[in-house]
Amino acid sequence: MLISSAVLFLLVHLIRSPVGSTADNAVNQTIAARWTSDLRPAIGGEPLGQVFGRKGERQGKPTTSLWFLDDGTVVATYVTREESYPVLSGRSGSDPNEPLRLRAIFLDADTGKIRSTQAWPSESRLARIVAANEGKFVTQRGTTLTLHSSDGKELNTLRLPQEPQTPNGWNARPSPTGKSILFEDSDWRTISPKSWILVSADDLKVVRSWKVEQTGPVGISDSTIAMTACMFPEYHCEPNLKVRGLATDWKIIAPMEKSGWRVPRFVTDDTFFLSGTPWRLLQSDGKVILYEDAPFGGGGPVSSSGEQRFILPFFKSKGGFAALDIGAHGELTTISVYDAPFRERSCLLVVKGPKIRGGAQLALSPDGSKLAILDEETVSVFALPPLKRPPGQN
Repeated sequence: MLISSAVLFLLVHLIRSPVGSTADNAVNQTIAARWTSDLRPAIGGEPLGQVFGRKGERQGKPTTSLWFLDDGTVVATYVTREESYPVLSGRSGSDPNEPLRLRAIFLDADTGKIRSTQAWPSESRLARIVAANEGKFVTQRGTTLTLHSSDGKELNTLRLPQEPQTPNGWNARPSPTGKSILFEDSDWRTISPKSWILVSADDLKVVRSWKVEQTGPVGISDSTIAMTACMFPEYHCEPNLKVRGLATDWKIIAPMEKSGWRVPRFVTDDTFFLSGTPWRLLQSDGKVILYEDAPFGGGGPVSSSGEQRFILPFFKSKGGFAALDIGAHGELTTISVYDAPFRERSCLLVVKGPKIRGGAQLALSPDGSKLAILDEETVSVFALPPLKRPPGQN
C-alpha cells in the first residue's frame, strides 16, 4: 500500500513528539462583548476600498485595519476622501487623483471611549497600519511607510520602490511581535524572481532587500521565514515546506500535499501555524507540537505580540441558497484559544450577542487578555479568560 509523503510526514512527527489533537480537552465557555462602539460619526466620510476594472468602475470592500497599540489602546483605520473634496452626483468614486486620507480612530480598550482621531494624506487606497509594537505603529500608504508614536506623531518615514504591477502592490507581512515587516511582491503565482524587502519596524531601516524564487505563500518571525513552496503545477517541482534564517539558505523541513491551500503563519519567533485539515503547529525545525483534525473557518491564527496566546476563529457558513443564486455568508460562532507552550487548546469560547460577519478583522492585546473585532464600522472588545499556565507555573 502506498502512503503519501504528506501522511508519512505527519506520522513520523507524531511518533517523534508528544502531539495530540485538541478536539476533546477544552472547556466550553460563553463570551459576549464588553463594549461595542459605532465608529461612523468618527470616520467622517464614506470608507473607500480598492477599485477594479480598466476604468475603475467597480469598488471593493473598504480598506481597513485593526490593532492594539498596547493593552489599553485599540486603533481602527479607514481610507476616506479628504473632507473638502467634492463628490459629484453619480460619481463612482474611482478617480485615481482624488485626495485621500488614512483616518485612524483611537479607542480606550477598557471602556470603548474614543480618545482621538487622526488623518494622514495617502497616495493610495491601499493604506493601513501594518505593524504595532510597544505603543509605536507603522502605516503603509502606497509606497510610503511612516513610523508613528503612540499618539500618532510621525517619527520617521521610508519610501519603498515603485509598487509591483499587481493589484495589491507591496504586501506587508509583520512578525508576531510587530518588530519586523516583510514587504513582498503580492503576485507570487507568476514564475519569476520576486522582490522582498525586510524592514525593522523599530526605526524603519531596511534590514535586507533581495530577489527570491518565491513559489508559495510565506510567513515571518523576527528571525525566520517559512514558505510552502511548489504547490501549483506550473512550478514543476515537488511541494515542500521550507524555512530559512535572515542570513541563511532555505532548508526543506517536510514534504507537502500536492493540492490544497497551505499558509504558514508564525505565532512566536520559532513556532508557526500551518493551515489545512488537519492544521498543524510546528517548530522551525519541522517538529509538530499540536494538530487538529477539525476544519477551521477563519483566516488563520490571531496572535498576541507578547507571544503567549493565539486564537482561531470559526465562522459558520449560513444563508446560502443555490437555487436562487444566493451566496452564503459567514457568522462568527466559536473561538479556540491556545496558550503557551501550545501543547493543547486552553478553551473553546462560544460567541453570543450581535452577529459578527465573515470578513471581520480580529486583534489580540499584547498580553492576550482582550480580543477586538472590527466588523465594518463597528468595533467590539471581548474580555478573554486568563492565560492557562502549565502545572508548576504561576
